[in-house]
Amino acid sequence: MNEELNYSLLRFLSNNLGWKELNPIQEKAIPSILDGRDTLILAPTASGKTEAALIPIFSEIINKQLDPVSVLYVAPLKALINDMHNRIESWGNYFGITAMKWHGDVGPSKRNKFIKNPTDFLSITPESLEVILMNKQSGIKEKLFKNVKYIVIDEIHYFADSDRGVQLNSILNRISKYFTNDVVTIGLSATVGNPERIAEWIDTENPANIVKQEGKSRFLYKVIVLDDDNFDYMEILKKYVDSKVLIFAKSKFMAESIHFRLNNELDSDNVFIHHASISKEIREENERKFKACDVGFMISTSTLELGIDIGDLDIVINFEMPNSVSSFSQRVGRCGRRSKTQKTINFVKDIEPIFALAEIILHKEGLTEDIYISKESKDIFFHQMLSSLFEISNVHVKDLYAQLHNCYAFLDISYDDCKFLLNYMKNRNFVEINNNRISLGYEFEKEFGGFNFMNFYAVFNSNYDFKIFEGDYEVGTLDAGYALKLSPGEDFILAGRYWQVVSIDYDKYLMNVKSNNLIKHKIPRWSGFGTPYSYIICRKIYDILLGNFDRNYLKPLDDKSRETILDLINKAEECGFREEIIPVYYDLDKNKVYIYTFAGLNANLLLSELFNMYYEIKNEEITNLYYSLSCENFSMGELESLIYDTENIINESSTEKYMDDKTISFRKNKYIEYIPDENSGKLKMEILYDKEGLIDVTSSNMISFMDYNSIYKGLANWPNTA
Repeated sequence: MNEELNYSLLRFLSNNLGWKELNPIQEKAIPSILDGRDTLILAPTASGKTEAALIPIFSEIINKQLDPVSVLYVAPLKALINDMHNRIESWGNYFGITAMKWHGDVGPSKRNKFIKNPTDFLSITPESLEVILMNKQSGIKEKLFKNVKYIVIDEIHYFADSDRGVQLNSILNRISKYFTNDVVTIGLSATVGNPERIAEWIDTENPANIVKQEGKSRFLYKVIVLDDDNFDYMEILKKYVDSKVLIFAKSKFMAESIHFRLNNELDSDNVFIHHASISKEIREENERKFKACDVGFMISTSTLELGIDIGDLDIVINFEMPNSVSSFSQRVGRCGRRSKTQKTINFVKDIEPIFALAEIILHKEGLTEDIYISKESKDIFFHQMLSSLFEISNVHVKDLYAQLHNCYAFLDISYDDCKFLLNYMKNRNFVEINNNRISLGYEFEKEFGGFNFMNFYAVFNSNYDFKIFEGDYEVGTLDAGYALKLSPGEDFILAGRYWQVVSIDYDKYLMNVKSNNLIKHKIPRWSGFGTPYSYIICRKIYDILLGNFDRNYLKPLDDKSRETILDLINKAEECGFREEIIPVYYDLDKNKVYIYTFAGLNANLLLSELFNMYYEIKNEEITNLYYSLSCENFSMGELESLIYDTENIINESSTEKYMDDKTISFRKNKYIEYIPDENSGKLKMEILYDKEGLIDVTSSNMISFMDYNSIYKGLANWPNTA
């Protein structure tokens, strides 16, 4: 092991934890951290990356007798904080190193005790950090933060491309004025497509050193179609009664159904369930019990994708595929810690085998989605200006801008932008400005004071999917960009069924619907598939259709999956699909156009909006793989012009204004409604649509018109399934 590490710590790892050596990710990350470099550690869940951060930190606390608080650990979920706090305490008790957790479930007596006697580690959420920043006296903040030497940000990829990440980025920048040490920031992340962006997010001037896990675990997989009425998935699950199995279900209803059957048909006490509707106490108890057992089943929605420690797993089973390679890799990365073999079974439906194959190939190739991180989040800039003014009032405009501008999230917000926004805030009486000095206005107290004040800290959404309910039954989810196209009384197709919108709650992201079997013989105004698959998955599907993949990937698939994929490949060949084209089919009889972008739902939603800007669309289908529309007085030349000019149209100011008007009901967060209209359109476009994906596919491919018979028989039945 590393000779720079404290000897008593090495002995603890060897004697108490049974470690014989460090693993490769730890061997690479520890020297970087000991060298005082900001470090971004990229590795799957259960890879040992948490220990890669804790080992050098513990060593330095022991060797240098660092004063508290020397470590801030920041995580997006209370469950992660609780889990990490327990791990830190179990190590710390051996060395006399103390720890505190601070989030909404921790009472005031423990918080007050911590303020009087700070601990070595503080594990905390961004919202709780902001509470300290806004409400504690300068002397207390100096006491708590002056000795900070390390900041550990867990699941940093989860933070970085969300509003909470912008908030955290700004908060860490704001508390840096209290630091007296050169602070080392350590990001713990799943694999992402563009880690250099997260490295810059950590430090814009000196990006973090990126440490990746090299070498791949052995990867074994199966894909099994559930369509056959004679096939029962329990036949497969019963084979794993002597294994430790994590099952991911697409919905709570599916999770409950699988849990019910396992509980009733298996002779086992170790069958657990985990989703957001289960109480925190039961979830945590199930986590503890499952972690402690050697064999058993845990059925979960996506709530266990992030790195809560549930011990080593033998296999991960997906009931329907996640919609990103990142999620798939997070899931399968949870197993094989001892065996060094990742095993997964994927139950799929309809034509989903081709989506499964695309994710499997991308995972094997080590490719995953890029994350988008904005440098001009003006809605959160608005929030952080108010937060800063609450903390320290009567600040000069230039000083306020200088305080906030020095972080990645606000780099592209100019001083003129800041003054424009402040004048807008002054006109709305959120602030008062006298001789270029700013303080809070009376509308701040009216809008955010009293009972609303606690909501000021935690107002940001981690995703923007609308939950769809028929009464108390949860039908599924719709991407916000798709949901915003719908109004009460309109019809749409989801999961192969026809629905009519009853009501929409834009603040709570809820839509109430009713089943509408009466419209089976009429085309709804909107139809499509509600789950947005990522751009790289959809482009990989096009590669598969062209036959550009190793056919050995098909061997572990069941017969029906293999037949489905090979049939689609044959049909694509019949259609004339080839490289570097956008296949287009024009049905003259129905006056309907199919545009096969293979760019993902969010790119096709944007394409839909561009067509709606210029033409009166009668009905349209928006899917992950193509966009179709019906329109009168519409020529193929006009279609070509619009598609080839996509990038210019998107970047026009009139398009931004149109998009803002079209999405006026969308609440990205509580603060977007308070910023000027000219700023909100671009922000909403970043969230709702895949601008980069659509520009990429339209700028690098030529339109090719397909033959009627082959395209119609081959792929024109994909709208309800893709």
